Amino acid sequence: MRKVIALLALLAVTLAFLPLPAEGGRIVIAFDVSHRQSPAGLEVLALPNMTGGMYRVLIVFDDSDLQRIPNATQRMFNEIRRGGFTAENLRDVDVLIIGMPEAALRSGELDVLKAWFSQPNRALWIAADSDYPAQGSERAQQFMNQVLEALGSVIRIDHISVEEPTFNIGGAAYRVMGTIDPSPDIASIIMQGVQHRRALFHGPGGLYILVNNKPVNPVKEPDQRPRNIHIIVRTTNESRVVDNNPAERGGLPPVFYDPLGPARVSRGPYPLMLAETFPNNRIIIASSETPYGGYQHMTISAHRGVALDGHVLVRNLLVLMNQVVVKPQVVTEVRTEIRTVTATREVTQLVTQVTTVTETRGLELPIAAGLAVLALLAGVAIAFVLRR
Repeated sequence: MRKVIALLALLAVTLAFLPLPAEGGRIVIAFDVSHRQSPAGLEVLALPNMTGGMYRVLIVFDDSDLQRIPNATQRMFNEIRRGGFTAENLRDVDVLIIGMPEAALRSGELDVLKAWFSQPNRALWIAADSDYPAQGSERAQQFMNQVLEALGSVIRIDHISVEEPTFNIGGAAYRVMGTIDPSPDIASIIMQGVQHRRALFHGPGGLYILVNNKPVNPVKEPDQRPRNIHIIVRTTNESRVVDNNPAERGGLPPVFYDPLGPARVSRGPYPLMLAETFPNNRIIIASSETPYGGYQHMTISAHRGVALDGHVLVRNLLVLMNQVVVKPQVVTEVRTEIRTVTATREVTQLVTQVTTVTETRGLELPIAAGLAVLALLAGVAIAFVLRR
């Protein structure tokens, strides 16, 4: 009995100091399947060890999208919202994941995304693909570039494919093993639990950034990389670009990474995943392959007998985005002394101007303390009853 009492008391203390829910009681993460994305991999992303205590939302356009998603996968989400990207569907979303889209943006959706991301504490992960014409065109790249441009990002994806002649799976150059090599400022989060430093990017495209409206490879030209651009995954020096859907066959020409150009652009390394941070606790993650959907999503731990860190990488990215959206706004104060001289004395007034309002994503300290005390008292009461 004493052991039971001690255990209950320990449980009470533990409950008292558990992390409290965010504002409104939850962090909302939404996954988009309203643009004809394959649902493959959603069943992994919706697991508690991936999303933690986040409130999981599935965004579809209509019932035809639901017909493509197994019932067991649908049941793993807390809510399903119809209509695609609408202001109502995104009203409380903190983290939005757009896997590789196979349908274009609808009228008005770009404005909705822009208005949503203009709010503080927002995280977006958008994924595209290579130019391999499995989907018939470079639609995913166009979709991604439209969104990134509208949101003020400098990240873009080119209309090409990136291949690895050596660092691949099964001898197929298009089965790229992306090297997980994050910038030092985010490495502590991204590298948690990473063992092999590689993730599958099955037929990826190539990312670049715009610096003074000129394309730059931030991996090969680190001195040109702005401080708010962070590398997450790259290729090796042996990687190359290939134009699988050339203009003469109806494809879009390369913007930057020309396979027929000099080694500066036709040979790697290339960024496969980048993060861009913005003021007011906002972040965009852009990847040239997708965490769900596609021919083979990156959220796998092995492929053709090769061990990978894809599931760990994706989990850590969700942790990173969660940390961004729960971070409180910074308060800056401007203090000004105003001295007034009268006939008999000098009077000093201290004027404080708050230029940024603090937004906390947790419960206020008095409430937290109250809940802690209640949890502790509940444990003591249970222990007293059992002792009798």
